[in-house]
Amino acid sequence: MHRDTNQPVLPDLTANLLREQGCLIDDLFADLWQQAGMKTLLCRAGFGKRSGTPIHELIYCLMLWVWLKVDSIGLFARESLQTFSQARKDALYDMMNREDLNWRRLNLQVAEKAIRMGKAGGPKAFVLDDSIKARYGKKMPGVSSHFEHTSGRHVIGFAHQGL
Repeated sequence: MHRDTNQPVLPDLTANLLREQGCLIDDLFADLWQQAGMKTLLCRAGFGKRSGTPIHELIYCLMLWVWLKVDSIGLFARESLQTFSQARKDALYDMMNREDLNWRRLNLQVAEKAIRMGKAGGPKAFVLDDSIKARYGKKMPGVSSHFEHTSGRHVIGFAHQGL
């Protein structure tokens, strides 16, 4: 049986940026990462690791994965991850499963930083994304039930909460 598959569609802003001549996604994202001072914000939120790939590098890769809207971490690891980091997909999954990381505190600090940057003549608008990426299967790490406001029902999947 043949099923039609939905190809992921990049948001217009992202697609337009990627089409620009000489625009490299990693440079654009790295500049934003530095402007926001994400390494400092991660430290303030209590994000840390004892060994292996530095935590800021793993979070960078996770945020890039979400921004590019790649279907899965596995696909991202096969297609693009080695371009940005020496980490493997298991390190990204482990990062998502860590219960000791205070993601809400990090979100709050990023939002506060974005507001301060806006007052200092930076960007005048920020888009918050709380979309749900539906997932199906057994023993999937980081998957839980979420209320999907657009459909008005609960779905099983990842909640992307990014700027």
